[in-house]
Amino acid sequence: MAWVMDSNKVFLRTRGGIGADTKGSIRCYTEPVSRIPSAVKMGLVGLVVAGLVGLALWAAPSPRRTDLPQATLVRLDGAPVQLQPGRPLVLTVWATWCSYCQRQLPEFEAVARAHPRVQFAFVNDGEPASLVRQFHDAQGFTHAVVYQDALRVVARALRVNGYPANFFYDARGRLVGEVRGYMSPEQLLAALAQLD
Repeated sequence: MAWVMDSNKVFLRTRGGIGADTKGSIRCYTEPVSRIPSAVKMGLVGLVVAGLVGLALWAAPSPRRTDLPQATLVRLDGAPVQLQPGRPLVLTVWATWCSYCQRQLPEFEAVARAHPRVQFAFVNDGEPASLVRQFHDAQGFTHAVVYQDALRVVARALRVNGYPANFFYDARGRLVGEVRGYMSPEQLLAALAQLD
């Protein structure tokens, strides 16, 4: 008994040996070693298709949130606050350990001083109040309001997965733009021009 591979790359087992036929060519008496039953093939195809559909549904973005998140935040003095429309708003979700946030927030504070008609809200994403207060005091923020979001409601509502995350709302509370990642003061000024 011997093994050979046919032109379809299926291994075949020879039966009775290899011999020469009358025309001098080598001839094999063969049978397929194994074939996957069609029911098993269909089951495997079904599993692969179901897996791909599940992956596509899991990875597909859900509808984008376009209104101001309804969340009760806490100011550093302990007062609960809800974000309200009425004035244009720049909302930045950040963390104290984020080096880009450490650079961007003081730059945003400087722009906030020159644009009092725009609210600036720095929403910390779930860190302890002591860390947030320490960062606030070190920076000396006076125009931008720093909030603590201990339950991460805003970050979840806006699907924040990196810091800083910047969101721009018009006076009616509708999202008009967003930038994920660091923004320079020049980029911020260009975004503020779009809020008019």
